[in-house]
Amino acid sequence: MLNNLIKPLLLLCLAFLLIPCKQAFNQQVNGPERKPGVAVLMIDTDRPVNKVEKSVYGQFLEHINHSVVDGLYAEQIRGCGFEGNDYETYWKSFGEGGKAEIAEGRFRNGEKCLRLVPDGGNAGIRQGRIYLQAGYRYSGSVWVKPVQGSVRLSVRLVDSGGKLIAEAPLRSSGTQWQEVMYSLMSTVNDDEADVEIKASGKGSIMVDFISMMRTDIRDGGGLRPDLVEAMKALNPPFIRWPGGSFASVYKWKDGIGPRVLRKYHPNEIWGGYSDYYGFGTDEFMELCHRLNSDPLIVLSATNTDPQQLNDATDWIHYLNDPATTGWGKLRASNGHAEPYNVRYFQIDNEPMNHGLTAEQYAEIVNLYGPELRKIAPEAKIIACGQKRSNDMNWSQTLIDLSGDNFDILGCHNYEYENENFQTGLQRIEDYLVKLRDIIRYSGHPGIKVAVLEWGLCRTYNWMAGLHTAGSLLMYERLSPELSMTCPALWMRNTGDDPTWSAFIYHDHVSWFPGSGYVVEKLFREHYAEKLLASEKGTFKDIPRRTDLFTGISSMKPEGWKAGTFEAVATTDTDGKRIVIKAVNYDNIDNILLTRLQGTGVPEKAEVKVYTLKAGLSDSPSLEHPDLIRAVETNMSYSRDMTFTLEPYSVAVVEISSIR
Repeated sequence: MLNNLIKPLLLLCLAFLLIPCKQAFNQQVNGPERKPGVAVLMIDTDRPVNKVEKSVYGQFLEHINHSVVDGLYAEQIRGCGFEGNDYETYWKSFGEGGKAEIAEGRFRNGEKCLRLVPDGGNAGIRQGRIYLQAGYRYSGSVWVKPVQGSVRLSVRLVDSGGKLIAEAPLRSSGTQWQEVMYSLMSTVNDDEADVEIKASGKGSIMVDFISMMRTDIRDGGGLRPDLVEAMKALNPPFIRWPGGSFASVYKWKDGIGPRVLRKYHPNEIWGGYSDYYGFGTDEFMELCHRLNSDPLIVLSATNTDPQQLNDATDWIHYLNDPATTGWGKLRASNGHAEPYNVRYFQIDNEPMNHGLTAEQYAEIVNLYGPELRKIAPEAKIIACGQKRSNDMNWSQTLIDLSGDNFDILGCHNYEYENENFQTGLQRIEDYLVKLRDIIRYSGHPGIKVAVLEWGLCRTYNWMAGLHTAGSLLMYERLSPELSMTCPALWMRNTGDDPTWSAFIYHDHVSWFPGSGYVVEKLFREHYAEKLLASEKGTFKDIPRRTDLFTGISSMKPEGWKAGTFEAVATTDTDGKRIVIKAVNYDNIDNILLTRLQGTGVPEKAEVKVYTLKAGLSDSPSLEHPDLIRAVETNMSYSRDMTFTLEPYSVAVVEISSIR
């Protein structure tokens, strides 16, 4: 009995002896235990610092990583026209006694089509990975050209187990190309179904340009509703399109009018995948309309070739001319009688990628800028600033040589090293402040700065969320001279090249948000246009915290740590709401002390706190889309308030006046 009591007591004593050893080991590995730091935010409602431009919350849609094709654009058939390697890539043949083969033969703007020869049996092609939902109708068309004999043609939906779901005949007559419409009802949910085109009988028949969408989606404009809602939730003031690098090779005239008349283009910039330009100018403008966003059109302008300039100016005419002009009439014939009145045009994208020097690109800007001003005098013209480098030579040269011919200098600044999710922000801010000051003292002080591609571009885990928070706080502070920004990428397919990260990840069925998305959504929902205060870094805490307010001007700062914490305070024009946005980059708690002063401080108010937090390596997924989500809590209101931010967390505090 005694032995049974002594053994547990000895183990307990040993555990107490090991505690100091464990603490010493932790200090050796992680350094001395740190205490929370303190940041102080003095908010004076009578002294706004500047205006925060809403357009720092813009977005950028590029045709990359199947963001549009096999993404936002809801066409379910891949390789619909059999051009390039589409047949081998997306289709499989089947049949008994017959054959399916690619034939050289011009159809509309294509050079290949499919020949089905059932030869008394049957022949067909099928494509998998079709997403079907029970109770929905799926419709489209197939272009058909009977050649000889008597061939019966049908379109079929088959579930992932091989069972027929629905079938519809594709009836044709004569020997000319004709569009045959069909409609099928799905009775099952299946995200790996097949669609088949099947021929039986004797003779041969030509097939091309197969299309299938959920009928209600087609009737609603052809865009995936879930992805549109995901985009809409960010409420972007503007959307930049079609690139990016894609803009430099984009042929806008091939992407207007009836779909069957549009041209096939392999996406040479981003992997060479099939694109029949189903999502073109009018579809993009419809997206902007649905999201209540201004369009920013990026023009192809890689040289001073007159034809390239003519194509660019034709595009502006198509977008903005009245319906009485030639281009306006063409737009009206495509279903859009009223001018789009686009207000932002960019002269190409990253011209240094084309081997251009700053002097050569300035020559392009001096050619395009005056022409754009003639056609769209109310529009803002954007020229391309430098990329990641902090060297100012490119931008300085461009301002000096062509500053009269553009209004906004659009720069790019990605952070490529994930571990620099916080430290990289200081490099970027130094670069933007330097550029701002160069413009101020140049011969063109009215030029604004934009960051039209940014982000922690090699991950979508919580490091990217913290980087997004710091970036947006920086842009709010630097506004209004920093007039607009948009992160990249906005969206991408989960099955594509994983090199570039994004805000919205999707497959052919559903989507999930990257961590940057949840941060930007929270910040955008709590946008307020007047900057009142900002703070960076933390001090050592003191027993009498009121001294940090009353004696801050003369007291000795102790324990100052940069790169730990950041906050901004903004308010609405009517002063009824004060918003504090904050981010804790540190692996310990940090404390934000706030004091409200000024005639606009409410006597009574409701205080809501929205918090996002996660481990640095935490990432949402299709299986866990809500892994990182905002948690809402309430606080008591006073003029002096204290907020504790947990390690690696983002918070928004909304103080709403109660009258």
